[in-house]
Amino acid sequence: MWDAVARFAKEIRVSEFMSDMISRRDAYGSDGVMGALDCATLYGLTRWLRPVVVVESGGFIGMSSAFILKALVDEKLATSKLYSIELSEDCEQGVLIPDELRSEFEPVRGRIEDLLKANRLPESVDMFLHDSSHSYRHMLWEFRAFWPRLRDGGLLVSHDVQMNAAFPEFVTKTYAHEKKTGRRDFQRSSHHEWGRWGYIGFAIKKGSTG
Repeated sequence: MWDAVARFAKEIRVSEFMSDMISRRDAYGSDGVMGALDCATLYGLTRWLRPVVVVESGGFIGMSSAFILKALVDEKLATSKLYSIELSEDCEQGVLIPDELRSEFEPVRGRIEDLLKANRLPESVDMFLHDSSHSYRHMLWEFRAFWPRLRDGGLLVSHDVQMNAAFPEFVTKTYAHEKKTGRRDFQRSSHHEWGRWGYIGFAIKKGSTG
């Protein structure tokens, strides 16, 4: 996994696509928008996982969305779909996304809590990206809400994990340990592996994808 993600991330960092997206971002305004390193990590994780259903919260103007969509296209995943949730009615949702990547883009407006209650989001998800409100309470709530929706081998991803202790706390709760040895109990732990690159944290739900 690690070698593949690193290879994909390296490829996209030196690509014309990265240069174009940075130019788009800077022309529009980079405040609150994901940086190059985290975009490359997100691209690498997406290409490695090859998800069919992706949900992201806080899609905003589409920087992260563009890299997810680019990864889906580069993996030739024609039936994949990105559901991008944005609460604010004022922002131009997904405006940075190049036109050629929009066929797999599904913008959704509203509060994520309301969308879940109204069953407006997929019940089974391959990959979930948190990038909305980075308050401790809301981050932890989103992790807990989407973890059960992830398929085995699915990926929970969070941006700005350095903001508070929500992500490491959530990962800790997915561990189970043997009482005598203190070692990880693989049968009762609900994640397969987890890590952090830059400001991106991720956890793979139990059930390896390879």
